[in-house]
Amino acid sequence: LSYAHVLSLMAGIESADRLDGRARRTQGEECSVPLPEVIKKCHAIAGHSRPHVMAMLKRMERLNLVTLEPGRSDRVSTMSARYSAQEGAAGRQLVTFDPVRITERAQQVADHDLDVSITSELELIELADLEALIGVEKNLILNKLSHAEIAEDIFAFRKTKVLNYVEEKGITYFSRRNVRGVTELKSLDDLEFVDQRTLFEAVSAFDTYDLAKLLAAVAGEPISDRLFSVMTEARKKEVSWVMRREIKIDPLEVAEIEERFIETVRAIKSPAANAAPLSNVNA
Repeated sequence: LSYAHVLSLMAGIESADRLDGRARRTQGEECSVPLPEVIKKCHAIAGHSRPHVMAMLKRMERLNLVTLEPGRSDRVSTMSARYSAQEGAAGRQLVTFDPVRITERAQQVADHDLDVSITSELELIELADLEALIGVEKNLILNKLSHAEIAEDIFAFRKTKVLNYVEEKGITYFSRRNVRGVTELKSLDDLEFVDQRTLFEAVSAFDTYDLAKLLAAVAGEPISDRLFSVMTEARKKEVSWVMRREIKIDPLEVAEIEERFIETVRAIKSPAANAAPLSNVNA
């Protein structure tokens, strides 16, 4: 709509320069202005770059608001005549439109787009609403999404929210993984946010048979690969050997082992544990 207003104003300037002196145009009579002048004007008013302006004009062309066409001698106005011929083919390209109706038609398109946007917005539901709708906890939903177990087209991102986060916190907000605090470690899934050194110490200190049972229970999950990746080769061989013995998996026992492993990680990450070596050195 803003671009339509700019073009309408440019048409007013162009029509004032017409040799016939007509102050008004009849509806349906088209006007042509040079593309470079449009780009220059939109950049001056809106601060948009040339690619941005061209993308918008092409979108307006698809909506039948304007026509982008090569300049012709019988269509070139006094404004285009003022434009230097040294600009080449791009300089001779024209933006043709109906200056009387363009803002009205652009408003209709804008209203339609707004209706579509509102309809799309109403189709979106928050994660809390999804949790209530299907009766599944949002943490489980997020975990399944992170493990690519839920179809991607179920989830949508609001463009304005994403851009706000990018402006506020930068691109790294989406790529940097935050280290979880000790109190936030409640399940094996939370170990994805624990540093490798801590996991290495936890795996090294844990009982081999218990570790094998734990890994057998979560085989095929990302956390299994992560725990194996921090082991020494000798430790890997020990655990793999036990796992090949076809050990029986008791869900209750595995749950207890998982809790003890989480406690081990918490102990390693706790300030008291980190301060202990220093106190021994000072002693």
